[in-house]
Amino acid sequence: MKISVEFLISHDRFGFNRSNSPYFNITKRILIIKTTSIFLARHGETEWNLEERLQGNKNSPLTENGIDQAKKAGEILANSEIDVVYSSPLKRAVNTARIILDGRNTELIIRDGLREIHLGPWEGKTKKETEISHPEEYINFWYYPDRYHLKGGETYRDLQKRVVEEIQNIFDENRGKTILIVSHWIAIKTAIAFFLGKPLKKLNDTANLSNGSILQLSMIDGKVKVSASPLC
Repeated sequence: MKISVEFLISHDRFGFNRSNSPYFNITKRILIIKTTSIFLARHGETEWNLEERLQGNKNSPLTENGIDQAKKAGEILANSEIDVVYSSPLKRAVNTARIILDGRNTELIIRDGLREIHLGPWEGKTKKETEISHPEEYINFWYYPDRYHLKGGETYRDLQKRVVEEIQNIFDENRGKTILIVSHWIAIKTAIAFFLGKPLKKLNDTANLSNGSILQLSMIDGKVKVSASPLC
């Protein structure tokens, strides 16, 4: 967002009004570029996170630690003006967003594109159970994301396309504003890899965002910049 601010100086150095004289009218223009910023947060820890169960589009409640993580994220952002908040429709993300927003009169908008990867028959299963039932898909899921495909689930490529499109839409709809987005582990990771220019086969080179952590994205002149490290 670019704002042009014009100052008109119509007096000379002796204080006389020279506004009618073209020789003394001085116009100065200052170009201000206002950045569109997104605070991208992962939801707080859940019971299934502790049990190492894959959640996907299913849900489990935030733990006490997860609630504390969301409160800490809110404290980190306490001095930041947030114009609007977007969340995945999954309860663990919505509840995290509401905890962060505690005391703020800020609109919370649900966007389906921010939900976690759909894992089909794996949802609610432990890592060990999925390794036994689908050994090849299990290896690809954790080590070769560009090859991963599970019948009844979503691929990394489909997930990345969905999440990146949603984030770009949010940027476009809120130019010059500061935004909070609450989403999920793999959804965030694939989006960050895209904005960093990393191919899916190199996805594991992208750091994981821990529960309750926040990354900052900024857009200037159509280019997205990712902060070097999480805010918390």
